[in-house]
Amino acid sequence: MSHNSIVIYKSKTGFTERFAKWIGEELSCDVIPYARRSAINFDAYDTVIYGGGIYAGSIGGLKWFKEKLPAMAGKKVVVFASGATPADSAETAKCLRQNFTDDEWSQIKAYYFQGGLCYEKMSLGSRIMMSMFRSMLKKQEGNSESYRAIASSYDCASKEDLKPLLEYCIK
Repeated sequence: MSHNSIVIYKSKTGFTERFAKWIGEELSCDVIPYARRSAINFDAYDTVIYGGGIYAGSIGGLKWFKEKLPAMAGKKVVVFASGATPADSAETAKCLRQNFTDDEWSQIKAYYFQGGLCYEKMSLGSRIMMSMFRSMLKKQEGNSESYRAIASSYDCASKEDLKPLLEYCIK
């Protein structure tokens, strides 16, 4: 059953892509990688979903998506972000909100999903940055929970986490 929806995603290490494809399967809709964004005709969709990873507090590719908001007037507009921080962290909610102006926030329904960390798929620059951050954290906090959370790659992406977004899109 088609919901006349589209999912556009930008993914560096694969978590956002996996969430986007899961959403596409559940909604039986088009799933388009960020690299092919110029081919999208927003008029063809009632629901537009954008997903990007959170890197240093910013959602990847979101600037482009927000520039397209005028073309999405009257549509359901959804943004999801994925990252390594637990979804129930106060820091996560603050980080998600800081990516939008008040006007954008009133037009967009936003969600966050914890995916994980994949050092093997990170760019060299990202690996170096994370290595420096781990060293700083270890020096400040020792073998703390925060340090252990970023010490190595892990995957806690869950299709179940998508339920609120999917329910919003089909109502």
